[in-house]
Formats: sequence, structure tokens, C-alpha cells
Amino acid sequence: MPRIFNHGPFIKREEVNVTILKSIKKSGVFAAMALAGTALASQAPQAQEFKFTYAGYPSPKISSGKAVNFFAAEVEKRSNGRVKFKIHHSGSLYQEEKALEALLAGSIDFAAAGTSTVGVFTRHYDWVNLPYIVSGDIKTGPRQLLQMINSDVGKEIQAKVEKETGLKLVYIMPSNGGARAIATRKVRLVVPADIKNVKQRVSLAPLDVIINKAWGANPTPIPWADTFTGFSQGLFEGVQIPIPHIHNVGFDEVAKYITMVNFQYLPQVMWVRVDFWNKLPADIRKVMLEVGQEAALYEMKVDQEAHQAFRDAIKKRGAEIIDLTPEQMAMWQKASESVYKSKAVAKYTPPALLARLRKAGMLK
Repeated sequence: MPRIFNHGPFIKREEVNVTILKSIKKSGVFAAMALAGTALASQAPQAQEFKFTYAGYPSPKISSGKAVNFFAAEVEKRSNGRVKFKIHHSGSLYQEEKALEALLAGSIDFAAAGTSTVGVFTRHYDWVNLPYIVSGDIKTGPRQLLQMINSDVGKEIQAKVEKETGLKLVYIMPSNGGARAIATRKVRLVVPADIKNVKQRVSLAPLDVIINKAWGANPTPIPWADTFTGFSQGLFEGVQIPIPHIHNVGFDEVAKYITMVNFQYLPQVMWVRVDFWNKLPADIRKVMLEVGQEAALYEMKVDQEAHQAFRDAIKKRGAEIIDLTPEQMAMWQKASESVYKSKAVAKYTPPALLARLRKAGMLK
């Protein structure tokens, strides 16, 4: 049966937008909790031990959750046991936007949340989730994203995000299940015309709405924690997530069709508060950054190795996986072109910046 952890009431995107960040900062909690977290680095001599609390959506059954475990274990090992993590997987404590809110409030020390989810707080990571910005091939697209993130232009963008939100990227899990597919209850999607006026669950990030409107769909922003409930009750027809998540959560128990549109990746990111990070000893930060780069490569490898098994498991549950022909995929790509011309997209990812990113993502 599906694993969902917080079936709260549906909320509108505008209720959880950037005002969350402003209210947290204004309350004074942000500053106070930065000094009173579970690991007070400002008081720490070099030999001090640190016990960190992590929370996030990724399940230990999928590549991003396994990468979190890899990161925690390797940091503990290479810090000679000075650093230990208490891991809360699968949304058991917080997930996605709630995890970021908790992180900013000082309730936890590290959080995993997607680049799509962080769009509730800042639009500077919209570029990661632009349709077809990288290859839909699981062996190529994640490598391109990782290369972009680690490039000079990627670091410039990260600096803007840190300044605007107070959130620092420790490392990225670029594959996180591969490119996004569309699971539907009854409607068989093959070409963009098939999705016209079809109600689709999208994340709270504004970019997802823009993409679906470009296709002619009817986008409905719904928090991730409420997504399976809405899908199983027929409140919307489609959900757009990668293959492993479709199976792991149980969407394939309801969906009749899974269409491999492969339009977007949903990288998970290990986030930490900037002020908290800056108070950690330099040697601990160095270890975390080094292990983080290895965790990113590990996550991609695990995802590639497991992908076919997830496809087979979905078919076993009775859902049909629809692999598009090159001609059909070209139609989806063409239908997505107007997204890049959107004023909202151009403001944060102008053509010159986009060109630099695409150049940075060229594989040798």
C-alpha cells in the first residue's frame, strides 16, 4: 500500500510562497535558533563532537535516500566519529517545503528537498527544472545537471540563493529517479494534444504551472504530502514524477498509464542554513563537501542500476509504460518552447544566463 505521511488539507500555492521565508526571519526565531541548534559550532573546539538531525522525503529504497545514508556514514567515518547524523527518511519527520521551513526555523540541521520545491522560496533554481534543458537519458541528463551545478555559473547562482534564502547547497542528488514521467488514471497520453484540459497535479513551484499551461493542461498545485490522497480519490487525473517514486509511493496501484515524457529532472538537494554552516569548523565543512561530491556520483550510479527493476515492478502491478518515439518526443519539446519565452522565466534565467548554463552542461 502507499506510503504517505501527512494527509493535511489542500492549500493554495500562494499560502506557502516566499512569505513563509519573510515571516520566519521577522519572527526572530530564525536568528535565535541559529545559535541554539543541535550542534553549536560557535562554542566548538576542533575536537568537539557534533550530532546533527536530518529530515527529508527520500526513501532509503531509492537512489536519493541511499545517497543520504552514504553521505552520513562517510562523513562520520572521515571525521573519526566526531560527526553523527540522526536520519529521518521518507517524510517521517518533515518533507519538502515543510522540511525547509523546519530547517530555517532551526528545528533540524540538514534537510533534503527538491529544486522544484525550493521554487517556493526562490526562483533562481528554476533553470534546473526547465523542460528539456538536459537530455532525458538517465545516463546523460543527470551528469549534465551535476556539471552545470558545479560550474562557475552554477556557483554564481548558488551565491544568489544563499543571499536570498539563507539556504546553502551542500550537494545535489541529480538523478533522483531519472526524468519525470506522467502517471494517469484513465487518459492515455502520447502527444501533447492528449493532455489538453486534463487536470494535472503540480508542485507548489510556479514553474510547474507555466510548463503545464504551455501544454494546454489544467495544472493544480498541491503539496507533495497530499498528492497520493488526491490521486487515489480522482481529484486530478495525472501526477508528474520519476519512475521509482511512482512505484515506491504506490501511484502505479492507481494509474493505468505511465508516459515517459522525460521533460524534467527533480534533483534532491542536501540543504543547510548558511549561518549554521559558517559556524562549523573548517575541517568538518571540507569533509562534507568532499563526501557530497562522491554522494552525487554514487546516487547517479545507484539510480541507473535500479531503473529497469522499477520499470518491471510497475508493469507487474498492471500499469502500461508508454515509451515515446523520437517524433512524439519532439512534439513535447516543441510544445514546451514557449516556457523559455515566459516573462517569469526570462527574469531569473535570461537568455545569456541560459546560454552559459547550457555551455557548462556540454559533456566531453
